[in-house]
Amino acid sequence: MSAPRNAILWLVLWLIWTILAYPMCLKKCCTDDMAAEDTMGVVEDRGDTTTMADATPEAAMSARYPIDFEWSIATPSTNEGFADRKSGILAGQSDNNVLEITGLYYEGEEKPADFENMGLARAAFTKDLVAPDLPDDRVNLRSRLVAEKEGVREGYFEAVEFDWIQMEEKAAATVEELDDRKIIRFPFNSTEKDYDPSVDEYLDKLAAHLKQSGEKVRLVGHTDNVGGDDSNVVLSDRRAKQIRDILRNKGVSRDQIITEAKGETQPVAGNDTEEGRHDNRRVEIFLIQN
Repeated sequence: MSAPRNAILWLVLWLIWTILAYPMCLKKCCTDDMAAEDTMGVVEDRGDTTTMADATPEAAMSARYPIDFEWSIATPSTNEGFADRKSGILAGQSDNNVLEITGLYYEGEEKPADFENMGLARAAFTKDLVAPDLPDDRVNLRSRLVAEKEGVREGYFEAVEFDWIQMEEKAAATVEELDDRKIIRFPFNSTEKDYDPSVDEYLDKLAAHLKQSGEKVRLVGHTDNVGGDDSNVVLSDRRAKQIRDILRNKGVSRDQIITEAKGETQPVAGNDTEEGRHDNRRVEIFLIQN
């Protein structure tokens, strides 16, 4: 066979292969491009197809915890891992401790009927769920107002904490230390803090820290529910300013101290017992980072 005929034959075979292979290559390339776009979160109108960008917010909102809550709902939901969570909590019980259940809540949540705030309602309903057989004197229900987080109104969130406290420690505590604040308690209808050397020691250390760091401090006064609303606002203001004056006498600048008065509006415990009312008569101390 001559060389020109060979060249023509190979050209014809190449054209036939190209015609057959092109649709397959085109389909594969388009499929790969669409998958790459989806991985990058490109949102396009593709009929019923849901891209990664569409799915991400929904996936974040659907995250669940062993015990979790929804916005303005007091009753908890239980999910995978709840049995282990409950067993772990109850394993901390001894002959001489109290289970403290703290319900967390946000300022915008509605107050449930028969409860002083959403946090106390969450603590009470969680107690019935986790420790229904514990007698009331072995359980301490508390609440704590926390700063609202982005997206919390649309998803599920954890809003309860558990802590076993020795009875003698609970009775002796006058300065309560939490992650974001310290708390000093007050006697009934008094602007003078509970007497305890540990309180004075803490305020000495706080004043020294403020003078050295230049940070600001926010003092928020609270009362129980005994008395009128207006008089309790005044009393809570005087409590906050009493701690302010102690810090100023120790050399802290007036510009570093902010005071607020909340009256009886943010209880951390029920006002139906003297112990609860004492817990509510307080000043909360927040350090403000520069």
